[in-house]
Amino acid sequence: MRQTVILLLGGCVLSVLLMSVPSHRALAVDECCATEATAKPAAALVDRPEYLAWKNFSPGAKVVYAARYWNLTGSNNFVAGPITSLNAYQLRVINAEGVRLWFSQAPTDRYGRPMPPNEWEETIAAQYDPNVGLSANQSRYAQLLTVFQQAGNLAMGVQPKPRPIETGEDTIELNGVRIATQWESATYEYDTSVWPTFKNCRLVIKLWTSAAVPTGLVRKTEERTCPLGGDQLARVMVETYLQSFEGFTPTASTLR
Repeated sequence: MRQTVILLLGGCVLSVLLMSVPSHRALAVDECCATEATAKPAAALVDRPEYLAWKNFSPGAKVVYAARYWNLTGSNNFVAGPITSLNAYQLRVINAEGVRLWFSQAPTDRYGRPMPPNEWEETIAAQYDPNVGLSANQSRYAQLLTVFQQAGNLAMGVQPKPRPIETGEDTIELNGVRIATQWESATYEYDTSVWPTFKNCRLVIKLWTSAAVPTGLVRKTEERTCPLGGDQLARVMVETYLQSFEGFTPTASTLR
């Protein structure tokens, strides 16, 4: 009697005992191991933040955001420029699968004159795989560069080198309603190898949010500061702010 070992696909081993019997037949004992390549478990889905931001509101709820630039005057004061765009989100349908929104955009020209509006429908799924996409494993410091729609291009060329994020609470009044918000502030420097004219310039992004408002956004500022006498304006800021809301009232627990 002798033993022969045969390696099968998947790393299994078949041990065969060959015995001298009159019929010259081989008696096999299968000792094949379990397949080593096991199926990878499906990733656990999580609720999408954009979906959760509408979860507590009913169809018809609408928010309108305005964007504008602020410029530094000779008297060292910030002066607000004309509104450059109005963006509106209105909730149409929401269920366990997702949310359907109607989005409208009313841009203006450089003089503040309205241009033809754009309108379309957006659908946001309720859940997503957190390990897939640009935001996967991304720090909050990096997320603040892209969270919510950008009103300007001041963030182009910055280096997302992690720095401490400042946080706090603030109350913002809108149309007679005082909304309690949480704010985050992050400071960035520019990549001077790509943007040499922004040497020694810095960008500060500050975000005010509240669960009392659909989308969560109440106000956002992007402020760039550069040395005096340089090639860039010493100070410029672009602001996105909640201009109005319809179809809902912020809950009493979020008011101060």
